Amino acid sequence: MYHIFLSFVVALCLGTHWAVAATTSGEIANSLNELAQQGFAIKQLVFEINSTADAGPIPVSGSLGAQMTAHNGIQDIYTEMDTMGAVILTDVKYITNTPIITGQTEQQDVYEGYSNFVQSLLELMDAFSSSATQLKAINSTTKDKVPSEIRILQSAVDAYFYNIIGLFPAESSYNAQATNQKAQVDTHCFQAVWAFDLGSSNGSQATASARRSSSLHSRRMKRAFF
Repeated sequence: MYHIFLSFVVALCLGTHWAVAATTSGEIANSLNELAQQGFAIKQLVFEINSTADAGPIPVSGSLGAQMTAHNGIQDIYTEMDTMGAVILTDVKYITNTPIITGQTEQQDVYEGYSNFVQSLLELMDAFSSSATQLKAINSTTKDKVPSEIRILQSAVDAYFYNIIGLFPAESSYNAQATNQKAQVDTHCFQAVWAFDLGSSNGSQATASARRSSSLHSRRMKRAFF
């Protein structure tokens, strides 16, 4: 159902241009840091499921909900990733009309939030990579479902980062560093997808397809906000 909703949102963006007020640098930094916390929380859930698989209820705190079994925990991972994707798309909408950030302090605040979110995504993708074998053992559908969720999230993140990077002056060190970090996230996402393809006879083909699909999807989303 979420995927249908996401497709509808993307299609709406392609056909229309939202007129929204510009977002302040402080709001952008806060949103980035909140997304980072969500990313770290999902990573922790992945590790908890990996380490306590089939060992009974898994204690989960905060926004991730109450106790759950390993199987239900996997479903929660999907839900949290979908939620993150929806938040990111909303944030992209609200930064569309934000002008380039010229103040050094404001640039630093946004970049620190950006770096924090990047770090959470790198750790989340690494968690998926290292837990792929165990997750597939718990539920065989994760072999296809987790890569699908990663690709959807990556497409949203790609559009988001594209817009965030555009807020830094083109010749600034923040712009160059943020661009490099975005490339790192792309690499870690591909590695996580590959970890779930590993052992499959069509793994290489699936990973190549994932790269093409993600690239096309992200380009469409970027165009939606200009």
